[in-house]
Amino acid sequence: MSARVVSPSVYVAVFIALVLLTFLTVGISFLPLGRNWHLFFGLSIGACKAALVALFFMHLIHSRPSIWSIVWISVFWVTVVLGALTFSDYLTRSWIPYVPGH
Repeated sequence: MSARVVSPSVYVAVFIALVLLTFLTVGISFLPLGRNWHLFFGLSIGACKAALVALFFMHLIHSRPSIWSIVWISVFWVTVVLGALTFSDYLTRSWIPYVPGH
């Protein structure tokens, strides 16, 4: 299997994009938005940064389809497990009665 050579300028461009997205995250944190909007923008920018790191620094952009299938299956199961745990926590919060002082 031959490895593809990626130009250093691509890595520099990805690094600059990651730095700019970090500045954007910090800038948005100072805006008077609602809590849900902060959550939405923070998670969206974080997902973009994670995708850039995975695609370029982990070399997934030039991977075989079998590797991509493993990536998508992993993302699916992480989403299912985290979603199930979050939803089950949300549903069971009222099961424990409120005790003042605790």
